[in-house]
Amino acid sequence: MSEYTEVEQPFLQQLAAQGWTVIDQGPQLPQDAAPSLRPSFRPWWLPGVFRDVVRALNTLPDGGGEGAPWLTERQLDDLESQLFRQPQRTLLEANQAVHELLLKAQVDLNEATGEVDPVAKLIDFHHPERNRFHAINQFRIATPGCVREFIVPDIVLFVNGIPLAVVECKKGSATCANPMQEAFVQLQRYMRKRAETEAAGLKEGEPRLFHSNLLLVRTCGLEADYGSISSGEEHFYAWKTLYPADDAARAGMNPQQQLVAGMLMPANLLQMLRTCAVFMDTDAGTRVKVVCRYQQFRAAGKIVQRLRAGHTAAERSGVVWHTQGSGKSLTMVFVARMQI
Repeated sequence: MSEYTEVEQPFLQQLAAQGWTVIDQGPQLPQDAAPSLRPSFRPWWLPGVFRDVVRALNTLPDGGGEGAPWLTERQLDDLESQLFRQPQRTLLEANQAVHELLLKAQVDLNEATGEVDPVAKLIDFHHPERNRFHAINQFRIATPGCVREFIVPDIVLFVNGIPLAVVECKKGSATCANPMQEAFVQLQRYMRKRAETEAAGLKEGEPRLFHSNLLLVRTCGLEADYGSISSGEEHFYAWKTLYPADDAARAGMNPQQQLVAGMLMPANLLQMLRTCAVFMDTDAGTRVKVVCRYQQFRAAGKIVQRLRAGHTAAERSGVVWHTQGSGKSLTMVFVARMQI
């Protein structure tokens, strides 16, 4: 049995059952970009999907129904440029800038109403069903001028054509003794973060694929975990809850199935993007991106439930702190951005 049949294909099939539109290109190297919804292998996003969905998400009020789209083609060009062009920024700087745009992007004018600097919605966080979720395997991206002429991440997850997660699948074998460690190295290569390559003056990968990245996922089926673009290998973690679904359903699931069912339900992924990712400075003076662990996600969700149900100020308050070891090292503060 192969990596594709044992790890990658089950991952895609589970996503399809959870409402994702899956484009399964099989285990072979793609020779045509059209099935992956691109005009060529150069774009690292889905241009047509992005424009179609963002246009549809931004409409004029129409008595409770959907009105006419108000973004012009020029403004769609501008939004695409804002999101996918981040010159002279490091990967982390670009990721933070794009993260802020995903939460609040603006254009110059709503020509239909005269509103200046209106907010343009790139993702509908309140109505997950209005977004489009694509999972594409063997996502080939051309990398001219690099050590290799292309990269082929195993699975890329898109929301409205924007790549939010990259999944690397490995299978243990006689030639792959540590599949999870090899998956980590592969993800580093895709991001152009391998020190030895940089020291040799060489280029590899496509960092721009990760400018909008929320999650890096590595899996071999029997093991699966996730991290952010700044996570060291020691900071990849398993996901062990199906919240808000009943955790009793975890019985019989392997780690990969738990991660897909818990993190990658469309509504859960959007909640993580909106409320459970922060950029912070460490004691060592470096800046990192931190994504919530499953305990924080579950605790924060329960606090939000209480906030929505509360009638007094005391009932509508709550803070989630997560500490490591003795409690002296704060690793994350959950900051709720959700409108109750």
